Amino acid sequence: MEERLRRRSTPLVRRMVADHQLDLAEIPGTGLAGRVTKQDVLDYLERGATAPAAAPTAPVPPSAPAAATAPTPGPTIEPWDGDRVEPWSRIRKLTADHMIMSRRVSAHVHSVIEVDYSPVAQLRARKKAEYAERGVSLTFLAFIAKAVADNLRKHPVLNAAVMGESTIFRRDINLGIAVALDWGLIVPVIRHADELSLIGIARAINDLADRARGKRLSPDEVQKGTFTVTNPGVFGSYLGLPILNQPQSGILAVGAIEKRPAVVTADDGSDALAIRTLGMLALSFDHRIVDGADADRFLADLRRTLEEFTESAT
Repeated sequence: MEERLRRRSTPLVRRMVADHQLDLAEIPGTGLAGRVTKQDVLDYLERGATAPAAAPTAPVPPSAPAAATAPTPGPTIEPWDGDRVEPWSRIRKLTADHMIMSRRVSAHVHSVIEVDYSPVAQLRARKKAEYAERGVSLTFLAFIAKAVADNLRKHPVLNAAVMGESTIFRRDINLGIAVALDWGLIVPVIRHADELSLIGIARAINDLADRARGKRLSPDEVQKGTFTVTNPGVFGSYLGLPILNQPQSGILAVGAIEKRPAVVTADDGSDALAIRTLGMLALSFDHRIVDGADADRFLADLRRTLEEFTESAT
């Protein structure tokens, strides 16, 4: 009885078997009662039709979780004359695996907003020397990280993670700051970032980045992040759409911050062109738990915080 059930297959499977002159009985089946599926035929062909057939796979009980789908292998690539082949470092391999896994796991969606950083630029110009005297470099990134940390508490779904069919809303706000290194990318974490002042966040960014470049970070300093900020704009990129840093539900990319013409409205309602300090912020989020409205409300609050940044907020 079981063998008859196993040999039952869809017309597509029977056509594939006939086209490739295969014997259905030799193909291990992973479907219900061991039936042969389209993927079973493709896997069998990939292994080589003449290879010995593996033992039939036992049917999976309905209550058992489905196995993760193996990544599709890429094309075979060979070096040409004059090429240089450089094996991946451990950090490059880990990054590649993590990014592929993230794309496969999460439903990535992106939302972008433009920010007028002119108030931040003015405040930074007034505070830069004072911070330098205290051994801290005051960058635009510090203002952005401070604004992100302050707004995540109001938007907890962006400080969350997916656990099966549940959402974990993290109590702590631990901000990951992506640091580009000569040998790869690393994301050190500022723990309890929402409890820090502007100078505290600026000092933490400086310290973690310096020690990351000097390979002096401890393992726990790159763990337990709940949201990540990456800054491709420091290299001049206008906009970036980053991949989520699993298992986080959000990551913010900071575009280049530069002076550009913009339309400004005076108190009397008249419009004029002015030179403003502008930049783009792009949010990538996991659409399994973060709706578009959630993401856009977070970005709107983030922009409002940055465009209304005052000395009292430092």
